[in-house]
Amino acid sequence: MKTKLSIAAGFAVSGLLLWLALRNVPLENLAGAYARVNAWYLLPVALVTVVELFLRGAKWRLLLLPANPGVRVFDAFRLQAAGLALNNVLPLRLGELARASFAASEFKVPLLTVLATILVERLLDVVVLVIMFAAAAAFGGLSGGLLEYRNFLWTLVAALAAGLGALIFADELVSHAWFSGFFARFPRLRSLFEKVAMGVKGFHSFRSGAAILGLASLQWLANATTLWLMAVAFGLGAVVTFFRGIALLFSGAVAASIPAAPGFFGNFELMLTKVMKGWGVEETVGFAYASFAHVSGYILVTVIGVFFIYQMGQSLGKVWGEFSAGVSRGSK
Repeated sequence: MKTKLSIAAGFAVSGLLLWLALRNVPLENLAGAYARVNAWYLLPVALVTVVELFLRGAKWRLLLLPANPGVRVFDAFRLQAAGLALNNVLPLRLGELARASFAASEFKVPLLTVLATILVERLLDVVVLVIMFAAAAAFGGLSGGLLEYRNFLWTLVAALAAGLGALIFADELVSHAWFSGFFARFPRLRSLFEKVAMGVKGFHSFRSGAAILGLASLQWLANATTLWLMAVAFGLGAVVTFFRGIALLFSGAVAASIPAAPGFFGNFELMLTKVMKGWGVEETVGFAYASFAHVSGYILVTVIGVFFIYQMGQSLGKVWGEFSAGVSRGSK
């Protein structure tokens, strides 16, 4: 029942946000707004989206290498795509749990270690996005909006960086003289900590840590590039500069933090439409741009990911049946 209520609440939130995004948009004008798009730009947008997926895979591979040096970029890429596709079509963000389970089985890595790498990915994403947003504001002359909460954002970055640092040095904490006696009395707990620590060991090497950070930055820059290219395709290049594309990316990420239906429809459209309205873009055009960029990226990533899911001998129904049952049991 809790799972069903969570799913229903997510769809209700998406419906409400989509209504808020559309309430000032004359529906009869939407077709004309969508007709603004220059289809020639869709190919580079698609190519950059695939490149972004490969960057995600390359970054994750570096996090997994200490646990299994044989992990290939392509394998990490296809599991990343599969996880994102599952997040797009299944509720409760089951894609992350499924990706961890698939990786643990395929790469012969403890599940806790894989989950630790995914946690590090998420922490790193927030840190990189906030820094990119601050840089875009400084160099692109942005003001207002989410920048009014900059003190909160920097506090959040500091807290996440501290948490990431604690994870990175988890194995040193376990072996430190102050804690060695404690963990000697609880060997199972020590084993759990060691498995988690293996998921962040990629940061123990300066070269590897710098590469992980660099790939995370390139991944989000690629994502911002798709939003900027899509704006150019809509004839909004004079309004949406590359720096503003980064601002849209950050705004969309903030919107996606609100629990909603799979794919976060409504969240993305409302946030981007309102941000662009502040830049002087008519709401009808802003909504057309936001929804077109969202849906086109959603379809491409989902198709790629679903292809790999079925290639692995899985199916959407099988994944839902297995992992939703696990979530239901865990919530009791």
